Amino acid sequence: MLSRFISLFIDDINIILHDKKLLARCLAPFIFILLLKYVFPPFSGLIFSKTGYHPDRYYSVIAITLVSIIPMLIGSVSALILLHEKELHKGQMVTTIQDSQYKSLFVRMVVSAFISFVLVIITIILAKPVPTEGWLRTLFAASLLSIQAPFVFLFISSLPGNRRKRFVFSGFYWILLIVVPLGLLLHHPWNYFTFFSPFYWISWAWVIPVPKDSFIYGAIAIALTSAAIITFFVRIIRKDFR
Repeated sequence: MLSRFISLFIDDINIILHDKKLLARCLAPFIFILLLKYVFPPFSGLIFSKTGYHPDRYYSVIAITLVSIIPMLIGSVSALILLHEKELHKGQMVTTIQDSQYKSLFVRMVVSAFISFVLVIITIILAKPVPTEGWLRTLFAASLLSIQAPFVFLFISSLPGNRRKRFVFSGFYWILLIVVPLGLLLHHPWNYFTFFSPFYWISWAWVIPVPKDSFIYGAIAIALTSAAIITFFVRIIRKDFR
């Protein structure tokens, strides 16, 4: 399994480095860091000097929203690579699944989660979306966010049609991301409408100061994500590999 992981990881990195669109998606987190560290502060100061309004009070909301986009980008990159490989072998008996259908698909899920975790951690350390939280909460939040990458990967890969149609439908995934700022800003009972998204629970698991509540919210996010991952995993296996 480890050798398969390393091999697939290296192959994916080589593909990304030779594809400008995929590389741009992977470099997006560093653009987010630059925006948060060097663009937002002077912009916030300018707004305050002109209006007396403090945009910096919403720094955490903006930063958490941007960080939440990272697993979506990485998951879509993995899906693009898989769809490209499937198109290359279209009409042939050979598939990208070499050792085992289930094992290879699982390994690609792990690769997307690993890359997402690394980029999320780097972004959190440099941008500090929630400065008051310690390293343990940071690892917890990064782990919760990184499992969204396999979710996106399987979601896009399971959609019907060609690559273009799939990514049109995948736009619906942005609805799950929109609830991040809405869920953090809306008050009861309007926040009920955001309960369906795991990002809502991840955001609150990250910012809420009570460890017990953070663990409960994180568990809800894991339950929602796991249910979606299993559903899409089974759908892909039944649709493509049988």
